[in-house]
Amino acid sequence: MNFEQMNYIVNVANEMSISKAAEKLFISTSGMSQSITRLENELGIKIFNRSNQGVTPTFEGKIVISKAMTLLNTIKELNKEILECKNNNQTHLKILTAPAFTYFLQETMVKFNSENKDITFELIEQNPKEIIQNFNKENYDFALIPASLEKIKNEKNIRFEHIHTGHICIAVGKNSPFYHHDYVTLCALKDSKLIMYNSSDYNEVLKLTKPNLNQVLVSSNNNILIYKLVKESQALLFLHDFSIKKSSMVMNGEIKIIPLKNEKYFPVDFWLIYLETKNLTEVAKEFMCDFLDNFKKNI
Repeated sequence: MNFEQMNYIVNVANEMSISKAAEKLFISTSGMSQSITRLENELGIKIFNRSNQGVTPTFEGKIVISKAMTLLNTIKELNKEILECKNNNQTHLKILTAPAFTYFLQETMVKFNSENKDITFELIEQNPKEIIQNFNKENYDFALIPASLEKIKNEKNIRFEHIHTGHICIAVGKNSPFYHHDYVTLCALKDSKLIMYNSSDYNEVLKLTKPNLNQVLVSSNNNILIYKLVKESQALLFLHDFSIKKSSMVMNGEIKIIPLKNEKYFPVDFWLIYLETKNLTEVAKEFMCDFLDNFKKNI
């Protein structure tokens, strides 16, 4: 029994007439009748009782028709899901990122959308540990993440491409005692007030500075609040060297990015990751090409 025959017997059962079903499907009555006869011979049963008054399903025929309807509905739902998946992949990008890339992603998204009006975006920020945990669970197109090569290699079903090796720095405002420094040491930062970005992961630095709760001025994911406090207070923010390098606050000197003197001990590798089973869609490839061009020009 093939798809065509299933479609025929379901329509005949609904119309209770071979001629009406044939007319509905734009085929000849004789052609449909012969196809159903071949199916009956193949199964060794009668599917319909035929008479001048029309056709009615036999007992066995009702069973076959019921199964055919189920299979046709399953195929219809499958085709719908495949089409929706293709459409979503072509018009919607779901991106998971560490905070370090947010500024460049947003900048690229604005430019990309101006050139591709039908493309929509979903941008989710998480810390690296959450990204690794959640990436396989959701239908993300790709993720941008800082991690060691060993950590990335340990993850199943993930392809990865190296983007950049950066370093951890501090961001301070003009009220900070470090503002005019060309570099700082972790030892000098030991008793400083801190502003913590919840989605970031600076465990290696925090292990060495060992801050206590009294040193944390605020912990938040609100960018506006965080950078306003950096600008106006004496507190400092740990961040990656390129995170806000091209933002207006840094360009006009309201916030200064200062490297750690011993930054060579804190190299950070950044990666593009995507599912091995999914790969990158054409739209995702095009977006990543624009993003990397923008990123490399400005770091």
